[in-house]
Amino acid sequence: MLKKIINNKSGFTLVEVVVALGIFAIATTYSVSIFVQSNQVQKRTANEQRLQSDARFVLEVMAREVRLGHVDYAYYAGQGINLAAMPLTQDSAILAVRDADNNQLLFRRAESAQAGRYVVQVFSGGQWLDITPEDLNVVRLSFYISPSADPLVWSDALVDYPSDQQPLVTIVLATESALEDVHGTSNVSYLQTTVTERKYMR
Repeated sequence: MLKKIINNKSGFTLVEVVVALGIFAIATTYSVSIFVQSNQVQKRTANEQRLQSDARFVLEVMAREVRLGHVDYAYYAGQGINLAAMPLTQDSAILAVRDADNNQLLFRRAESAQAGRYVVQVFSGGQWLDITPEDLNVVRLSFYISPSADPLVWSDALVDYPSDQQPLVTIVLATESALEDVHGTSNVSYLQTTVTERKYMR
């Protein structure tokens, strides 16, 4: 009886083992693939959120200066720039404002030292300074300034103020990552804000 029990030991055949290993390998491959794709999507999403946060910061820097200061209409008149011809865009786009201490600040889109990349710069203290991070490329920067003449300065020709409208600036900013992702693509983010001066003194 003991010999029968010993001789009747059953186990897996070689075919069953190979099939089981094949199924395990396929399942493992799919699991690793899903994990890698999920990780890439998570990294791409985090990167896009960071880039959008950086772009919003740049937009808020410009908006804050308009809000707390005022549009420098004298700069545009001195440069012969007609604000009625809107928008101020790309290479000719300069936003000229006077801050709360009446210091002149100029904002523009310019090519950076890295070829093929554009940044937003501010002219302050006698030099142009980048205010965008190295991995952000500025695709578009446009300014819409209204009214086209300073409403706070009396016009002898009109025998009145040029406008009763509070000065406002619309800023359009389009950015993308300066670094290509794993798929070789780069998404463009569009941001826009309209801000008015808080001061209105005549």
